Amino acid sequence: MDAASAFWSDLEVFLADMALSYATHGGRSAAVVWPQGEAAVVQALVTDHGRGEAPEKSAAAAMARRLGESVGRQVGFRYSNVETGQVEEARHITDDTFVVMLEGAVEVRLSPLGPHWPADVQRLRHRLRAGEVLYVPAGFSCSLSGQRSDALLVELALMN
Repeated sequence: MDAASAFWSDLEVFLADMALSYATHGGRSAAVVWPQGEAAVVQALVTDHGRGEAPEKSAAAAMARRLGESVGRQVGFRYSNVETGQVEEARHITDDTFVVMLEGAVEVRLSPLGPHWPADVQRLRHRLRAGEVLYVPAGFSCSLSGQRSDALLVELALMN
């Protein structure tokens, strides 16, 4: 099976795991997802990013479209780099977001914002590695810090 065929085949199981996580945790709590098919999907996303592919024709755009179809929402995407030792300021997550780690690792710190969260929804600190996915519901703050090597990730935002 060539790389393109592997991507499309594995993308379906990868997204099915993400959609299941969203159905379970959507709007209620953050969750780490270890999706099947990550090798082909991650490699296609890294390759497309390095190529500078036209955004609307990229693997990330295809992933965003298919995820949107799965969850019934429009999905936007953006690549981000986090350099070793870099610490991003905490930012307010305004749309439910999936963070897909492509290369390296980041430490993620999440905190629920506002009084409307149940008492059992707590802060989360997690080391997110290549191939892992983090679901972050709207209404959390999120900070990323680079670990032992530069990191590349793609964020998929489920727009309101």
